Amino acid sequence: MELATTRFGTIQCEPDSVLTFTQPIIGFQGFRRFVVLAGPEGSPVKWLQSTESEELAFLIMDPKIAVPDYRAEVGAAVLTELAAGSIDELDVYTLIVVPQDPSQVRTNLRAPILVNPKQRLARQIVLDRSEYPIQFFLTQTLSPGESQEVVHARTDS
Repeated sequence: MELATTRFGTIQCEPDSVLTFTQPIIGFQGFRRFVVLAGPEGSPVKWLQSTESEELAFLIMDPKIAVPDYRAEVGAAVLTELAAGSIDELDVYTLIVVPQDPSQVRTNLRAPILVNPKQRLARQIVLDRSEYPIQFFLTQTLSPGESQEVVHARTDS
């Protein structure tokens, strides 16, 4: 299928690569269908591109890149909603914010996005009883080269 995007132009994606969010991403109630696209080669980031809006795309990352022991605790209801038997069946991502100042690049560890790649279902959850911050600055944990890759993912694509 052809997908028009403002960031990447027209791209080809398989219909079975489209994720359906069982509940929308916080603040983006009208959008539930996305595809995950690779970021720049060698970069730790990916893109979550809406199939419903060519302008809507989020930078995402595996939170274990920044916090190696990161763990999203989810209840049985969320697992059922995502047609998963355990958290280990899910891919976990966090949204990245890339402002003009590279020292302010951050990710939201408190509200991860869970993806069941086999069932193509996804959902953002909020970890209520969590010590993870909403704004985790990536310059704290990524090397200077990795930090620059995150910034360039926003500006070069």
